[in-house]
Amino acid sequence: MDERVGIIGAGHLAGYLVEGLRKAAPGMELLLADRDPACAERLARRWGGRAVAGNQALADGAGLIILAVRPEDALPACRAIAFRPGQVVASAAANLPLAGLEPAVAPARVVRVMPISSAALNESPTLLYPDEPRVRALFTLLGQVHLMPDEPAFTAANVVAAFYGWIYALADDAAAWTARSGVPPATARSLVLETLRSAADMALAQPGKPLAELLGALATPGGLTEQGLGVLRAGRGLDSWTEAMDAVLARLRR
Repeated sequence: MDERVGIIGAGHLAGYLVEGLRKAAPGMELLLADRDPACAERLARRWGGRAVAGNQALADGAGLIILAVRPEDALPACRAIAFRPGQVVASAAANLPLAGLEPAVAPARVVRVMPISSAALNESPTLLYPDEPRVRALFTLLGQVHLMPDEPAFTAANVVAAFYGWIYALADDAAAWTARSGVPPATARSLVLETLRSAADMALAQPGKPLAELLGALATPGGLTEQGLGVLRAGRGLDSWTEAMDAVLARLRR
């Protein structure tokens, strides 16, 4: 892309985005702004880009703007900016619908995106709604873009971004158990994470095969996988994951 990109907000998400963009497109012009100018300056020094004096200066200089601030800060930030026709704002505010964003960014166009921290590795599955070619091209540099058919689907898919974090809790628990059982801690950590990655890679390599079928091939009758799966189901361990996803979705819909 040869379009100048601006990122409002210089927190963790912005850092992941800038790191990934620098790897994928070293020559891209990036403008950075934050309500704390020192944060934008630190991010610019670390990964490149140019810190500018406030959100309006960023909007004056960029055609495509990523809104990477907390949901409660998004609307006040947008309302204080004079946008112009032809600009596009990609909002990463998780529970802020288009109906609230559109008046705040007019006459610019707004879309919703949801990348995750693996954008830093250019491996983020990023949600997008509605489609916008410039935004899609930008986030394709950071991983796979998944265009959602409507806003309710976008909201539901947002729950998977929370699920992403829970995977670390599962991995941490499994690695700690493995280490307590006598495996060196560094080996236990690598073993658990490599196993998780292998499971994902195997499933992604067979996109037409149901996940339940892949599980069935491993959980053979009388085997160790079947035994452990029975314990999880008896203790409603898998049900707890579903309940957690339901809880997050209910919050997003409020």
